[in-house]
Amino acid sequence: MSTKKLNCAEGANSKSLVPCSSRSNPHCAEGAKSKPVLPSGWRSKPYCAALLLIAVWGAACTPAPGTKPAARWTNFETGANVKTIALDGRYLWLGLPSGVIRYDSTTHDTHDIYTAQRTTGGLLSNGVYTIRIDPQGRPWIGTYGGGLSLLDGDRWLTYTPYGAGRVASYGSDWTRYSPGRGLGDLWVYDIAFDHNQTMWVATWKGLSRFDGVGFTTFTVDDGLVDKWVYAIAVDRDGSLWLGTEGGVNRFDGTHWTSYTHRDGLGADPSRLPARQPVEPPSPHHTKDDKAITQANPNYVLAIALDRDGQKWFGTWGAGLSRFDGTRWTTYTTAEGLGGNYVHTLGIDRDGLLWAGTDGGASWYDGRRWRTYTTRDGLLDNNVFSLAFDEHGTRWFGTWKGLSKLEIARGKPGA
Repeated sequence: MSTKKLNCAEGANSKSLVPCSSRSNPHCAEGAKSKPVLPSGWRSKPYCAALLLIAVWGAACTPAPGTKPAARWTNFETGANVKTIALDGRYLWLGLPSGVIRYDSTTHDTHDIYTAQRTTGGLLSNGVYTIRIDPQGRPWIGTYGGGLSLLDGDRWLTYTPYGAGRVASYGSDWTRYSPGRGLGDLWVYDIAFDHNQTMWVATWKGLSRFDGVGFTTFTVDDGLVDKWVYAIAVDRDGSLWLGTEGGVNRFDGTHWTSYTHRDGLGADPSRLPARQPVEPPSPHHTKDDKAITQANPNYVLAIALDRDGQKWFGTWGAGLSRFDGTRWTTYTTAEGLGGNYVHTLGIDRDGLLWAGTDGGASWYDGRRWRTYTTRDGLLDNNVFSLAFDEHGTRWFGTWKGLSKLEIARGKPGA
């Protein structure tokens, strides 16, 4: 296995996929210059210390004649958790606790870095939880405590509960919202666009609908089972499925339906092995009504809707639940799932369900679960985001960085 490592320190010969800021990385200086990453297979002694970008190729990448094609892994260590991945043609947008990276996946290392400092306030917060590309091809970026930001060409617009516009100037283009017209909260966890291209935003204070100018926010008073919303999925009929800290909601535009552990969501925590998550719950979970000590079957972090119309819900420590409209079925490590903390879900072009867990990247072929871990080439077993490009490449955002999986032909494990 060959490994190449690069950093983004001032004066380094190249830079990693790490947003360089003194706040996020004490070794990185603002304004650090970038130079190309070494081509695959190169090794150079000067790059052996304080290194932050790694490309790893499995030792068995080239199959012997007559054997099945092996998986090829390429790993990029970002120095921070990759919370979200968004595909935009050949570009990958990566959201980290330290900023945003736009990576040209057709190159070794060509990328742009966006932080609050580099964008002069275009981003209000470096903590990024979600990125989604809208129908016009523009990235919307949901942050921890900095609201929602849009990059429209080279122009940044930011939306908050209080107003919207160019935060860098708070000038004539800044619009103050009247009460009830702003974004639900400064903490944004998911973004989705419905069949009418309307944008919906999951926040810690409800579900916000954007009308192009301002927002309408739905709360527990309207029918949400809990105001902390983490995931949104749009069904074929246009209805929304929502993952919250109190269970699941379906919203058809008029009526709300709620599902909780009592209905079948999530596994019984008392029957699961005790395990601390790699990422502790946020500070608000220290409150008595939100305290989390172990698994919570009603705490839904991710949703996927498959080709057969089945709904999948990933929970905080209580496994992965499938709902067919009538019955609930829950999968945990006992059934072969990689881990019981399910951070992200997705459906690839072959129709396979993938789950990013605290025990690797698992996929389900309708009969059984299989999982990729560090033993196979995955950078880290804690997987928080995933994406699938038009070429069939699988991308996984992990605790340590980004993993790229290429398979010459066939499905994983074929």
